[in-house]
Amino acid sequence: MTRRTELALLALLLAVTLARVAATHRVFSAVVDEPVHIAAGYAWLVGHSNAFDPVHPPLARLVCALPLARVGRPWHSDIIGAGNDLLYAHDRYEHNLAVARRGNLLFLLVAMLCVWAWASRVFSRGVALVAVALLGSLPPILGHAGLVTTDMAVAATLPLALLALDLWLERPDVKRATLLGLAIGLGLLSKFSFVAFFPVCAVVLLIVRRRSEGRWATAFLAAIVAAGIAWGGYFFQVDTIANVHPSSAGLAYANTPLPAPLYWAGLHVVKVHDELGHLSFLLGRYSQRGFWYYFPVLFLFKTPIPFLLLTVAGVAAIVRARRGLEFVLIPLALMLFVLFSHIDIGIRHILPIYPPLCVVAAAGVAALWRDARGRVAAALLLAWLVVGVELAHPDYMAWFNEFAGRHPERIAVDSNLDWGQDILRLGKAARRHGIERGAVLLVASANITEHGYPVYDLLEPYKPMTGWIAVSETALALDPATPKGGYDWLIKGRTYERIGKSIRLYYVPR
Repeated sequence: MTRRTELALLALLLAVTLARVAATHRVFSAVVDEPVHIAAGYAWLVGHSNAFDPVHPPLARLVCALPLARVGRPWHSDIIGAGNDLLYAHDRYEHNLAVARRGNLLFLLVAMLCVWAWASRVFSRGVALVAVALLGSLPPILGHAGLVTTDMAVAATLPLALLALDLWLERPDVKRATLLGLAIGLGLLSKFSFVAFFPVCAVVLLIVRRRSEGRWATAFLAAIVAAGIAWGGYFFQVDTIANVHPSSAGLAYANTPLPAPLYWAGLHVVKVHDELGHLSFLLGRYSQRGFWYYFPVLFLFKTPIPFLLLTVAGVAAIVRARRGLEFVLIPLALMLFVLFSHIDIGIRHILPIYPPLCVVAAAGVAALWRDARGRVAAALLLAWLVVGVELAHPDYMAWFNEFAGRHPERIAVDSNLDWGQDILRLGKAARRHGIERGAVLLVASANITEHGYPVYDLLEPYKPMTGWIAVSETALALDPATPKGGYDWLIKGRTYERIGKSIRLYYVPR
């Protein structure tokens, strides 16, 4: 393969993947978190403050809110209301939402380029291209790359920082130390999980590379650059946490002037959130503290089966050849780390596990391709993956593999299945059926009456109703009355129309 051919194929893979994600932008209504991120990004751009919602760093929010900087100031003081003000501005909801979502394509592009560059350092050009193709064929990546959230940002900046670290370990000069600091700084501004994920992965890379002598002369430079980038993301602010975020005033160091105090306040809020836990649902069970096996189970059901099989083949090939062990050990380290998380609300929280695994799976393709039988197996698995992803379009976020069967809502909900994304589809169904009034039990950030669903009543447990009733899977699963039989009168034995992947539309005769 010539260099020109390689770059042409890479460009084709990038274009197809970005176009595939962009085609979903106008299909779905805003998910629960999108108005929050848009409002916070707008406040960062216009008000130069991250105080509106400090629980996430500003990088992804800034990129996505940039196209909405001139639509007009929001008038609501609450963050979801402010985000919806921006989205509904000038009566162009779908347009405004689509242009905001385009910002996340930048992070998808970065992630794919990092996979290509990182894989090329260890394996052949062919393996690197296959790894890029695999990353562009994973529904969790495609789904969350199409939303205004911070999850794709960290899935891009973590491999970027690890690639920069690998380059620096190879030759720790000033240029590579500066690039390493830049990559780490961007990672610190992408999502707070980077603060935990990067050290875990860096230790693995240091152990595999075994290059530490003489490397620390420029490490200080990298640290200074990273700190400067992160501080710049907060406008080089120096203040006390008690002043900028009064709800964190109880911290021991809350009255000490600090650089970027909102960053430390955000870290504190995330830490408290993890300590308190978050109501999660898995395999019919509920827990406020999460399940230690939550992410392994989600990974099993939310990852394409052919990709899992190719990953197994890749692990065997890499261990046998003793080359590229970092691509196996880094995902393993990440998975072991998140077992202790108490915020179990979606596969999106471990999206960074996929870029290195794509390199492993690509190595599995290369290993199988060496003989006739293996070539047939690899071709069949790749065909299964490609066709399966094509059939999933555009519902990548809500996708589950064949292990989940016909009722994935029995496995997991929330951002794995129903995050309020099908309100536009519900409105179209209401117009098709001529619905004039209905009842709802929905998880949504969008105003459902603005999108075609008529005047509605709120569905309550133990109170049977007649007529049209729209119920979303997350709202149903997480309602405390559901396991007690509060909605048995509706869900037991009644047929319904599936709206998208997340909403049930019932009709109960009078």
